[in-house]
Amino acid sequence: MTQVDPQQRGPTRVERKEATRIQLIEATIQAIAEGGLADLTLARITERAQVSRGLVNFHFESKEQLLLATLQMLMDEYSSSWKRAVAEAGPDPAAQLLAMIKNDFRPEICNRPKAAVWFAFRGETKARPTYLEVCTRADNEYDETINRLMSALVADGGAPVDARLVASGVQSMVEGFWIDCLMYPQSFDRDKALAAVRQYLAVALPRHFGRKG
Repeated sequence: MTQVDPQQRGPTRVERKEATRIQLIEATIQAIAEGGLADLTLARITERAQVSRGLVNFHFESKEQLLLATLQMLMDEYSSSWKRAVAEAGPDPAAQLLAMIKNDFRPEICNRPKAAVWFAFRGETKARPTYLEVCTRADNEYDETINRLMSALVADGGAPVDARLVASGVQSMVEGFWIDCLMYPQSFDRDKALAAVRQYLAVALPRHFGRKG
């Protein structure tokens, strides 16, 4: 009996199912980025995914479940990316903090479609507790990490500043630049955005982010 090389086998049923699921989520991201959440229909999603309505119903019980899965995937992707950046930066708090900020401006993370979807979902958090729960859980992890790193830098001979206020300033700047990415994608410059945040850190914590730092 001829044995089939595992590497030459086609995708399994589970793999095909997951690929279709991701295809539907990516189509949802495109549809929201183009037209927002208010007028989103399954027809617009199936058109972009080039699948039937029945296939959507097979993977998701409702449009709301598909939207929640889309939000969760975006949050998981973002959380995994900044955690990986921190882990790869080594033990230095300054390097870890800078890695988090650089990650916020990576093209895979900071682009117009994802920014549009990000703000669309956040705009619905007051009306939809499920969205708020997903966003809050992800935000809390990020907030705890950036506040911990900033506190460590201030304790390590940084300027006499309030670590939480400086961390809040960094987050506000990043979010502001994401809005620029959404509103003015043609002129948005990731390198300049990152340079602006680094300059803010150099003023707030010159020992760690000044010229020598």
